[in-house]
Amino acid sequence: MRASFAKVGMAAAILALAGCANRHPLDPVPLGQSALDQFLNSGRDARQYGITTYRDAAGVRYEFANRPHPERSAQLDFAPPRNSRLPVVMAKSAITSPFPMLVDTSARQTWAAMSSGRALEYRVFAPATGEYPDHVSLPLPGYAGVGNKLILDKLHIESPIYFMPPAGGMLGPLSRVANPADHAAPALKKREELARRIPVVMGAAALRNFSFVSFDFPRRKLALASTRDYRPRQPAAVAVSLPMLDWRGRPAFQAQLDNEPMIFVVDTAGEFGVVLPGAATTTGTLILSSALSIPCAITSPEEKKLPPTFPARVGLDVLSKYIVTLDYKKQRIWFENPALQAASQSVDSSEDKVPVHYRGVSP
Repeated sequence: MRASFAKVGMAAAILALAGCANRHPLDPVPLGQSALDQFLNSGRDARQYGITTYRDAAGVRYEFANRPHPERSAQLDFAPPRNSRLPVVMAKSAITSPFPMLVDTSARQTWAAMSSGRALEYRVFAPATGEYPDHVSLPLPGYAGVGNKLILDKLHIESPIYFMPPAGGMLGPLSRVANPADHAAPALKKREELARRIPVVMGAAALRNFSFVSFDFPRRKLALASTRDYRPRQPAAVAVSLPMLDWRGRPAFQAQLDNEPMIFVVDTAGEFGVVLPGAATTTGTLILSSALSIPCAITSPEEKKLPPTFPARVGLDVLSKYIVTLDYKKQRIWFENPALQAASQSVDSSEDKVPVHYRGVSP
């Protein structure tokens, strides 16, 4: 009898992660007060799971959580549709089949739909630790809790922290997938179908525990490593390498927009060129180095329905042309251009006795 109940529970968990369109609306539907109280009253102190809670300049931080197994790496293909630039990859927990997960570097936390709680083995913390997402506009907070394990191919992450909005339905704006203002009806329908299947959005708090995370946008692949150093496959492909900055827990870099220095947050889920608070122009040139200038469209947060709390953000209209690597071990951000790699391979290297130098890398 006990085994039968276990099978039923696992089946229910897998069905919850499937995100059936009929059962789970696209946008979150807030719980009533009694259901919310029941959800929060089920919590336990984070220390019972071996997790210590701190508060720093970026917000709440959880020590001994989001731990990748050492000496492990993974390379994952982006999930369909194939014309999508969004870094959606397949992940799983210890008790589920793979499910789509969006990797969003502008999200400070990792977010999960409440319908996936059982499958992720989520346990909310007590006292309740909630916060509103600040990278997108959602008038609904999420509450911190811990899962058992998050698995990316052969790379296991122990004690992943999820922020879960107390609501039915899927993640809505948090999934950054379906935006009616930007897509024609046929394309929008496909994107909404994808959004209904995304129960998890992995944010920067989990990513920063890897030695590097590499977004190969041209080949639609994501590579992660827990401990080994990052080395570009082809030195000639390196367009620029910039010091990685931290903006409230997110990866950022300093560059120029039309010769004006400013901080840019890397937004791997942002379908735009540059979002700039108080934007007074619609086009500009992003100058990453003396050798790399990128013309880009400039929009305001209001146009993209984003909160105006960020500095400038650089999105997929720029990032998707490159292999963008967040090198947390060396605290650098690498931009590699596959076109430069192809050009270098077409030259007979045996005749070139000059040592290769990385572009934009200080000695």
